[in-house]
Amino acid sequence: MITGFNTDVGYNGKIYHIQTEDVTGTDPYALTLLYQGGAIMARIKTNYGSLSPQKLSERQILEVMQRQHKKMIQDLRSGKFAKITGVEPGRPFAADLLSSNKSFDQLILDYLAGQDPDAEKK
Repeated sequence: MITGFNTDVGYNGKIYHIQTEDVTGTDPYALTLLYQGGAIMARIKTNYGSLSPQKLSERQILEVMQRQHKKMIQDLRSGKFAKITGVEPGRPFAADLLSSNKSFDQLILDYLAGQDPDAEKK
């Protein structure tokens, strides 16, 4: 039996859980799920039974699972799931803004500056 991977990843003020497991049977596959608050936000499934005409070794299966698990973490941190997580990459999370020592006016100005694609040129 192959033990899977579980990782909690903090991203823009939220905690996401990534779980990868080996699903055995006649059509085996590696399954990676991205959770937030108990809801599944994304998944990656690799059918490794079709990757090789010969049965993969436990080590090879673990390598597939590990690559897939790392890819999900990279995809989350790169902002690939911004539409489904509701958090844009590189944008401050609301809780981070509210916990800052900036005035409300400064928070609004910072937010508006981030909306302007020419803000860096000014």
